[in-house]
Amino acid sequence: MLTLSIDEARAGMRLAVSIPHPVHPEQDLLTAGYTLDDIVLRKMRELGVTFLYVDYPPLADLDWALLPQLSPARKALYGQIKRSIESIQKHTRPQASYAAYYALTRQFVLSILQQGKQPIYLDELSLRLGCGAVMHAASVAHLSLMLGIGLETHIIRQRPRMRHDNARELLNLGVAGMLHDLGKSELPPHLQSATSLRPPESQGERQLWEAHPQIGYDMIRSEIDPTAAAAVRLHHQRFDGTGFPHHEADTPSTNFFEGNRIHVYGRVLFAADLYDRLSFRDDGRRRHTFEVLHLMRSRHDSWLDPEILAALPKIIPPFPPGMKIQLTDGTQAAVVAVSPKNPYTPMVRQFENDGQTLSGRLIDLAREDHLQVELAVGVPVKPFLPQEEDATPVPA
Repeated sequence: MLTLSIDEARAGMRLAVSIPHPVHPEQDLLTAGYTLDDIVLRKMRELGVTFLYVDYPPLADLDWALLPQLSPARKALYGQIKRSIESIQKHTRPQASYAAYYALTRQFVLSILQQGKQPIYLDELSLRLGCGAVMHAASVAHLSLMLGIGLETHIIRQRPRMRHDNARELLNLGVAGMLHDLGKSELPPHLQSATSLRPPESQGERQLWEAHPQIGYDMIRSEIDPTAAAAVRLHHQRFDGTGFPHHEADTPSTNFFEGNRIHVYGRVLFAADLYDRLSFRDDGRRRHTFEVLHLMRSRHDSWLDPEILAALPKIIPPFPPGMKIQLTDGTQAAVVAVSPKNPYTPMVRQFENDGQTLSGRLIDLAREDHLQVELAVGVPVKPFLPQEEDATPVPA
C-alpha cells in the first residue's frame, strides 16, 4: 500500500482501499481493487478527492495498519451512534440501551488492539467519516481509544487507583467518545452545528450551547459508568482553566476545573474532539495530520494537557508508513517506519530513477542532518514542522 496525492496517481494503478464519496462518506465512490483510468482520476479531482491508497506490493506488509478503520466493528459503532442520535432528536428512547454501546465498543477495542501500539492512519479515518455529527462522534470515539492506549503510563500516573489494564476502562473511554455530544440533541437545531472553534455569536445562544456537556451528562449519568459520564461532562474543559461548563462558584472568566483537576479521560476526550474539529477547514476540505498537529501545537497548546500534546505525534504520526514523500534533495521516497522518539523524521526508502522501484537501503532521517521531508502527498511541509525553540519533547 502506498499513499499518494491525487496528482501523483496514474492510470493503471489499483486502489488498495475504497474511496468514500467526499459528500456522502458512508457511500463508496470507488471500491478497493478498482483499476484507475484517466477519466476516473479527472472526476475524482473535480469531486475534491485529495489523496488515495494504491496497491504497492513492496509495502504490502503495511496494509494491516488500516484494518481497524475498515472493520465491521467500526461500522457497527457508527450505526449505533446514528440510531441513538436520531431517536433522541425525535424525543424517543434510544433504540438500544446504553449497554449496547459497551458491547459494540468492546468489539471495536478488540479490532483496534489487533494493530497494537502502532501508528494510526487518521487521514484515512477522517476522510472516511466526514464531518457530520454522527461521523464526528465515531471519529472521537476511535481517536480517544487510540490515545487511551498510547497514554497508558500517563493515565495510570494521573489515576493510580484506576486499573487501566482493565479492558472496561478503555470501554468507558470509547463510550464517552461516542456519547460526548449527545447533549446537543436537546438544543435548537441551529445551535447543534456550533463547535468550540465556531461557537454561537450572541451571548445568550453561546450560554445555551455551552450547556450541552452538562445536558449530556444528565441524560446518561444514571445509565453508564461514572468514569464515562465524567468524561462527557468535562470534554470542553481546557487545561488552562478556560472552557465550560463553569463551576457555580466561579466567575465567568474562571473555571473550577483546570490542569490535573480535570479527569484525565476528560482531557483525552478534549484532545480527540479538538483534533477532529481541526481536521476540517471552513469550506469542508480536510486537513492532513501534519497540518492538524501544527495547529494544536501552535494555536491551542494552552488548552491541552502538555503530556497529551507531546504524545500526539507519536500516537498519530504526521507521516505514517506508506506515505509517499519528497526529500530535500529532490528524491522521492516512501515512509516505511516511524520512530516514536522522532515522529517528524521517519525511516524511509528512496525510489529508484524509474519512480516505482524502492531501493533496499533504509534511511533514518533522524540521523541525516541535510535530508528531511520536503513534500508529503504533494504538500510542502516546512510550515508545519516543529521549530527547535517550540518543539515539545515526545516521550518514548
